[in-house]
Amino acid sequence: MVFRRLACLLLVLGLVGCSSRPVDPNRPKTVPVSGTVTYKGAPVEGATVTFFAQGGGKRGAVGRTDASGQFTMTTFDPKDGAIPGSYRVAIEKSVLEGAPPEGATGKAGEEPPAGTVKDLIPSKYKDPNKSGLTADVKDGGVKDLKFDLTD
Repeated sequence: MVFRRLACLLLVLGLVGCSSRPVDPNRPKTVPVSGTVTYKGAPVEGATVTFFAQGGGKRGAVGRTDASGQFTMTTFDPKDGAIPGSYRVAIEKSVLEGAPPEGATGKAGEEPPAGTVKDLIPSKYKDPNKSGLTADVKDGGVKDLKFDLTD
């Protein structure tokens, strides 16, 4: 599920970034949104931060943390921010352990085991309904969101 969601996200971002279509003048306005993710006081690199609009009707946003735990949100175009409003937040970082090398086959040509997903931060944070994390995006944007994760 983790990798499927990430793959879909990357595909959407790639298609949006490669599009030569003009911007829809009716598209909702976005404002800059950025922040930092830490776990036990240390920056979290490579985590996916996802905003889910509260009350529905609005498009969410997504970002990825860098080596210092900093992220910038994307809604339509890379790093364009988020639509002003209230959001539930999910943060996810995991790795695939025990996966076979690409192109490997199992016994008698069968598909080899796929490996297992290991969460590198507590799994409660990847569910926006259980994470306890929220973000309020005002018309002027937000540049200092801080998500300090604990066990």
